[in-house]
Amino acid sequence: MDQRRMIARAKPTSKIRVVSSLDFYAQAASAVLGQYGQVTAVINSPSIDAESFEPTTHTAKQVAKADVIIENGLGYDDWLGKVVAANGQEKRTINVGTALMHRQVGENPHIWYNPQTMPRLVAQMVTRFSRLQPEHKATFKRNADRYLETLSSWKKTIKQLKRTGHHQAVAVSEPVFNDTLSAVNLKVTDNHFARAVEEGTDPSPADIAKLTRDFKQHRVALWVVNTQNSQPIVNSMTKQARRYHIPVVQVTETLPSNQSYAHWMTNELNQVKTALEEDNQHGK
Repeated sequence: MDQRRMIARAKPTSKIRVVSSLDFYAQAASAVLGQYGQVTAVINSPSIDAESFEPTTHTAKQVAKADVIIENGLGYDDWLGKVVAANGQEKRTINVGTALMHRQVGENPHIWYNPQTMPRLVAQMVTRFSRLQPEHKATFKRNADRYLETLSSWKKTIKQLKRTGHHQAVAVSEPVFNDTLSAVNLKVTDNHFARAVEEGTDPSPADIAKLTRDFKQHRVALWVVNTQNSQPIVNSMTKQARRYHIPVVQVTETLPSNQSYAHWMTNELNQVKTALEEDNQHGK
């Protein structure tokens, strides 16, 4: 009996514990780990603002126990970086923004809208998880390939729109969706307006007037609005876009409830596809 107990103890039974600041990164981690991991997303509801989130003692304990920590970085989830630093867990952390996407603080932190982000993150996950449990390396790689396959429809539409985008001008309420727009060769022309909204300040009268003229004269193919920002000026410009028959694309900064990352990305990009088709029809 004692010998059997010793053999049982010798078998690796513990799961790889992962803590991610954002739920869509956690989804990917769960898919790659399968039965060999336990994944916690700190931001697990569309109603929670990652940038203003204050970690609790419970959050700090979860992070302290993690084998792998996934941080967006670029100032978006600084609270996680502080917890990691306090615990001395930097080597356990994957900083998606700086380490994988090679951006600096001050650049656009909404990197999950870049089609290169998730493949790079998933590849890094396979590497990290395989170091912790090398006996399951093949499973992690197989799971990763299966997960990335769920993004195939999104990637296919990106390639299609990239061929037909022709660097058309578009306007955005704030730079949440810019990486996807860039991927399909669409050019944002109201950066001053969008930056002001993102920073919570009022856009200048000149920026508002310019955007209104762009709508009125159909200088932009579509208007991308972050529906989670209810600033009066954003709502007003959305009404102006509709008034002048500018197609409106609705996006969110956080993962909608009961959706996968793949569905989220695909649904929003399909709005862009439909909007461009609508704009082309009006242009004829």
